[in-house]
This record gives sequence, C-alpha cells and structure tokens, in this order.
Amino acid sequence: MNNNTTYALLVHSEEKGRSIMETAVYALLGLSAILSILQFAEQPNRLPTTLTTQAYEIPYTPHQG
Repeated sequence: MNNNTTYALLVHSEEKGRSIMETAVYALLGLSAILSILQFAEQPNRLPTTLTTQAYEIPYTPHQG
C-alpha cells in the first residue's frame, strides 16, 4: 500500500512549465517593487529647505461685564 501525503503528491505531480512560469511571475513582482521604490525616490522634495516662522500679535480685547 502506498501512503503518500498530499504534499508529496503535489511535489511529484509538478507540471513541467510551472517552474518557468513561477520564476517569471516572481521576477515581475520583484521588478515592479523596485520600480515603485524608484518612482517615489525620484519625486522632487516638496518641503522647504528652511523653515521660518513668523510671529503675529493677537490683539487683546478685555471682556466687558
């Protein structure tokens, strides 16, 4: 009697073109991740180089009771 696990059956029944297709899919996934990182890296810096704050005066209005 042959007792094979499901995993063993899947490994032994691997299709011939499957490994090539998996390699292509993983390569495209990696390439798309690299391209998206580069896209954000090339965006211009929108922050100002120096931060300046201007003080403003709040007028005092006493409350009348």
